[in-house]
Amino acid sequence: MSTFLSRQLQGFMAAGGLATLFHWLVMAALMGVGFSPTNATASGSIFGAALNYDLQRRMAFRNAGPHRVTLWRYISSCLVAWLCNLTFFFLLNRILGLPVTLSQVVTTGFVAAINYVVYQRLVFHEQTR
Repeated sequence: MSTFLSRQLQGFMAAGGLATLFHWLVMAALMGVGFSPTNATASGSIFGAALNYDLQRRMAFRNAGPHRVTLWRYISSCLVAWLCNLTFFFLLNRILGLPVTLSQVVTTGFVAAINYVVYQRLVFHEQTR
């Protein structure tokens, strides 16, 4: 890396940050109307993922393959990420008894690290022709 963070990693973090903010806003709104924290984060992550696809293609993985290939890979990776988010959050919040905010922050960091590797190697990798 020529700079502290590569352009791709910077784009990933910016896109992911915006999508995560949207996830957390939806989560907070749903908790405000009575959803349990676990159901609220499960729902919020779906909304964040929908926004994240376009942001990742524009900001981090500009040389990704065609949508007909990457979209299905992305949806598959989202299912795994959604299950990871739900599982880690549940374990931290319900089993270990950590507060909602701390549980979600730790979960988000862990899932983001997994997502970067999956996006880079499986979802948005440059297509050879």
